[in-house]
Amino acid sequence: MTAKRGRAEDHRPLLIVGGALALGGLVLALSATRTAQSVPRDQLGLLAFDERDVEAAARMLASENSTGPLSLHVEQLFTQVRQAIKRGVRLYDQITAGSDFGGQGERSTTGRLRPVATGEPATSALLDRARAILSGQFASQLSGAMRFFEPAQSDAAFAIAEEARRKVALGIPLNRRESKLLKYKKNAATVRASWSSHSQLIGTISDVEFWS
Repeated sequence: MTAKRGRAEDHRPLLIVGGALALGGLVLALSATRTAQSVPRDQLGLLAFDERDVEAAARMLASENSTGPLSLHVEQLFTQVRQAIKRGVRLYDQITAGSDFGGQGERSTTGRLRPVATGEPATSALLDRARAILSGQFASQLSGAMRFFEPAQSDAAFAIAEEARRKVALGIPLNRRESKLLKYKKNAATVRASWSSHSQLIGTISDVEFWS
C-alpha cells in the first residue's frame, strides 16, 4: 500500500500563474466572462463557488469521514473539485449528481447515482473548513487523485450486504441497515481490481485510498 502523503501542517498556497490556478495538473482559467456568469459568487479559490456548493462540500465531509484530519478532508474535497472542473459543472452538481443530498450510490427519481455520501448535516466547523479549502487556503498533496474509498468500510458493508442477500434468499426479513447496504456488491479487493484497470493508486491518508 502506498505510504501516506500530505500533512495537515503543509498548507502551501496554490500556485497562480498567468491568471490561471494550478490544481493537481489541471489548470482552471478564471476568466472575467466566467466570473460574471457565475454571479452571485462570493469568492474565487479552487473554482467559483457559493454557499450551496459549500454546504454540499461540508455535508460530504460530515457523511464520509466527519472526524477525519484536515489533510484527509483537503484531498477528499479536491477529488470532487477536479471532477467538477473536468465536467464543467458546479461543485454542488458534481457532489449530488442532481439527486440532492443523501447516500452514496443512491439517486432521486430525476437524478443520477451520487458519487459520495451527503446524508449527514454539515456542522458549522465543517462549513468553515469546506469554505477555507474551496478558497484555496490549502494545497493538495495527492496530485491527480479523482476518487477515494475506505477499504475497511467497504469490506464491512459488503459483509453485511452478503448476509442480507442470504436472508433474502431464505425469506428472512431485513432490518433497515441491512436493506440500505444491499447496494454494496464489491469488497475492497474487488473495488481495487475494477479501478486498477483504468486508474492507479495515488496515496493513502487515514486508511482512505485515493485513486486517479
